[in-house]
Amino acid sequence: MGEQPTDPELLRQLDDARASGGTVEAVLRLECPPGERPVPDTVRDQADRAIRRATEASGETPVDVHVMANMSTAYVAGTERFLRELMAQPEVASAVANEGRADL
Repeated sequence: MGEQPTDPELLRQLDDARASGGTVEAVLRLECPPGERPVPDTVRDQADRAIRRATEASGETPVDVHVMANMSTAYVAGTERFLRELMAQPEVASAVANEGRADL
């Protein structure tokens, strides 16, 4: 993942999912050159490559994926192991939890 720090709430949810075996929903911003508009086909290819490598490395597949190519963003739901592998891919610039804490 790029130089941007990962959302602490996402990290908390991943830790909880490791213990419970549940899934986590994350929103990933994919790499895009500064000042350039996302190219939808390129964004979809980036997401596909990153997901394929994360699947191979973790042995798991995502539960749900939606690529918002015009925004260089992807929504991905999956296990803790899969998402940590996905977040480590070079195409992923940053990641945040899709949902905040319910008790806030």
